[in-house]
Amino acid sequence: MPTALTASTLLIVRVVRVVFVGLFALVGWCASAQASVPCAVRGQIIAGVTHSRVVSVSGEVVVYRVRREREQRRLDTVWVCDRRDNRAVRIGSDEWLLNEDIGEGLVAENTLGRVQIAGPWVLATQTGDEDEAGCFKYEVSNCNGPSNTLVVANAALGLAGRLASIRDYVEELSKGGYVKTPTKAWTRTLLSPQGAVAWLEESGSGSVKATALYGCLAHAVHGKIGCSVRTQAEGDIEPDSVRLSHTTLTWMVGGSAQAAVL
Repeated sequence: MPTALTASTLLIVRVVRVVFVGLFALVGWCASAQASVPCAVRGQIIAGVTHSRVVSVSGEVVVYRVRREREQRRLDTVWVCDRRDNRAVRIGSDEWLLNEDIGEGLVAENTLGRVQIAGPWVLATQTGDEDEAGCFKYEVSNCNGPSNTLVVANAALGLAGRLASIRDYVEELSKGGYVKTPTKAWTRTLLSPQGAVAWLEESGSGSVKATALYGCLAHAVHGKIGCSVRTQAEGDIEPDSVRLSHTTLTWMVGGSAQAAVL
C-alpha cells in the first residue's frame, strides 16, 4: 500500500536533498578554484584523480567525470580541464537516487547532456529531475517536469557560467486530473571556437507553437563566464537553417535569410 505524502513532508524531503547535493557542489566548486590541477589523460582516466573517467577529448580540452558513492545515492561530477594550462572547472553532474520500490534500481535526478566542444569552449545542458524523481518514489501527483539549464565553460580559463533555464512541462489540474502541459524546449544549441553561443527555443504545444532564437558572446567577468543574451529573432524560424560561424549567426524566417553578429 503506497504511503501518502503530505505537501509539507515532500517539502522537507526536497530541502534535505538540496542541502545534501549542495554540500557535494560546494566541494566541487572549491576544488575548481585551486591554482593547478592535473589534466593528464592516461587511457580512460585522469592521472592523479581518483574515480575519474574520460568522457571526451578535443585538442587540449578534456571532459571527464568523477564518481562518488553514498548509501542511497550515486553522484558523478563532470569537469572540463585544459591539458596545456592544467586548469579545471566543474560544469555539471549526473546523479541517481536509489529507489527501494524497484529493488536496486536508480532513478536519475540530474543528468548532463548535449556536450559540445569548440576550441577552448564547452557547452552542455544540465537537466534536473528532482521533482519528478521524488514524485516517482513517493507517488505524489502535481509535479513539474525536468528543469534544463544551459551551461558554458572555458577550459583554458578554468571558468564556467549559466546562460539560461527552462522547464519541459508543468502539471495543471483539469477535469480528468493533473495533465502535463508542455512549456519550452531547446531544439538547437550551437557553439563556436570564439565563444559565440546560440539556441533555438520552442514554446507552446499542439498546433500553437512559437520559436525564438537567442544568442550571445561568452566572456570572463568577475571570476565566471558571462554572456549578454539577446533575442535575435522570433516567429517561424526554420530549425535546420540556423548556423553559427565564428561570431556570425544566420537563419531563415519564412524563406528570408537573416544574420546577426553576436
